Amino acid sequence: MLPDRATLEIYRHGTWVPAGILTPADTGRGYAGACRFDYLVAYADENAGPETAAAAGVSCRYPVDFDLHQHEHWPPFVLDILPSGYGRRQWLEQLELADGPSADWPLLLHGAAFPPGNLRIAEAMAAKDLDRLVPTAAGDAVPMRNHPGFSRDEVIARDEAFVEYASQHGIVAAGGSDVQGVAPKLLLAEDRHGAWHAEGRLPDQEVKAHWLVKRPRGNTAADRQVLRNEATYMRVAKNLGLRVHADLVFERNNLFVPRFDRAVSDHQVGRYGMESLCSLAGVADYGARILHDILCEVLLRYCTNPQQDLLVYIKRDIVNVVLGNKDNHARNTAVLRYEDGTVTLAPLFDFAPMYLDPEGIPRVCRWDGNVEQAGNPDWRAVVELFRDHRDHLKIELRRFGRLVQRLPTIMHECDVDDDVIEHRLRAIDDHARQLLNL
Repeated sequence: MLPDRATLEIYRHGTWVPAGILTPADTGRGYAGACRFDYLVAYADENAGPETAAAAGVSCRYPVDFDLHQHEHWPPFVLDILPSGYGRRQWLEQLELADGPSADWPLLLHGAAFPPGNLRIAEAMAAKDLDRLVPTAAGDAVPMRNHPGFSRDEVIARDEAFVEYASQHGIVAAGGSDVQGVAPKLLLAEDRHGAWHAEGRLPDQEVKAHWLVKRPRGNTAADRQVLRNEATYMRVAKNLGLRVHADLVFERNNLFVPRFDRAVSDHQVGRYGMESLCSLAGVADYGARILHDILCEVLLRYCTNPQQDLLVYIKRDIVNVVLGNKDNHARNTAVLRYEDGTVTLAPLFDFAPMYLDPEGIPRVCRWDGNVEQAGNPDWRAVVELFRDHRDHLKIELRRFGRLVQRLPTIMHECDVDDDVIEHRLRAIDDHARQLLNL
């Protein structure tokens, strides 16, 4: 019998704290069903003051209060930690569930133990069985809590024992903005001896680094080219002055992505709040085509340095257009929320030449009306949408145009594939001229 409510825990001041309760009215309708969300009285007593309510909230849209929030659907931030895409399929198989809205509630109660960010579901943690026997690389079966981990080579090769271990622990795309989608992705922790473990298995003091490990979306050469060039594209972004957390490493069809929602120091792990722009905009759905205009409005409303993050957001969209990253939906961008209340755009992620994808992904988020035609924005019209920031945007985007103009050279220096560079030349030239003429 499943619990009829879920306890949201938040990581603050070095520990996990019960913060709120989600109570669905109709679990059969899944995240589209009515529900109630309220903060626990003890948590609200401590954090509902004007100086702490926003910083201690589970979402920018939910500063800590004593209210009972009645909704026609689940709060949008819950969808950030609900398994979806490839991870959802894995959880459905493990729990022997048919896909559909009625699966959402059991998936939340089992699959949201270790999502990115600083939130988790207490019932999902309680459902973990660390005494469950899992295979080692040597062929032995040991309790999960005593598992010695795997070598990097065994992770890369998807050793048979490693695949079974990952599946049983439920770390295949366990949820969260940056691990949703159709590509196979794993959340792993590297210990101080170089062994690799399921996220959540190690005590914090034993963790050396946290990783997201990605595989190609499919088995075609184009799928492998997209993943390989995600690493090179991130180097290009860094050379353009965009915020990049760390270098990505591509090795034998595995992409190793250092996680920016975790910070390891002095045998402690810091966990930063992470909220997708989809949640920030109040949209409780997957695959929603939200206008850039709306996403910029919520950035201006919630970010600590709104003008700076608006500029960064527009620069990222320019680069997405110029370099053919079509998969720009609102869960592929997030904000980080720090304990002191600072809210800022998260480092760039899921930035790749998605125009190569065999499924033919269209550009998802667009500018409204005549500002964008056939996937090509008019950057002068974009700037005019933000009159309070117009002069600043014009100056900075003209400077950015000079960098965009140099993209063919930058891409070559960053080892982007030659055919990708060749394919993007016209877009680079067209949009560089637009920016230089602002």
